[in-house]
Amino acid sequence: MKLETNKGVWGARLVTWVILFALACGIVAASSFLLGPMLFSSDAVSRRVAVTIFCPGAVSTGEDQGASTPTTTSPSGTRGHTVEITCTMPDGNTQVISNEQFALASIGGMFGGGALCGLGLSLPLFLIPFFLFRKKVS
Repeated sequence: MKLETNKGVWGARLVTWVILFALACGIVAASSFLLGPMLFSSDAVSRRVAVTIFCPGAVSTGEDQGASTPTTTSPSGTRGHTVEITCTMPDGNTQVISNEQFALASIGGMFGGGALCGLGLSLPLFLIPFFLFRKKVS
């Protein structure tokens, strides 16, 4: 759309950016809670994220999966398994990633990966007003 003045062009772009910002927030939220869990919830990805965060530069890793244990004090409550990862560093020291650290890293990585996908999808939308609204050449 060709507008007469610079004020009109930038006003139209600003209104469009506000609308696109609301749309982008919806895209990022939806991708965090829908796309992230679909793409990044596998055991291999969760393990790789946890090792990258808590054991950068590890030479080798070993994983111990424990038995299913209750997650609440109620006998009829939900149950979950435990995971413990042992990392061997280049100098021979070992570091253990506890179940709580593994859970935080895998959940954060899953939602964070989805949010990054949402940003990748929504950021190009902000270039649209530059192509839609231009000043008429006199």
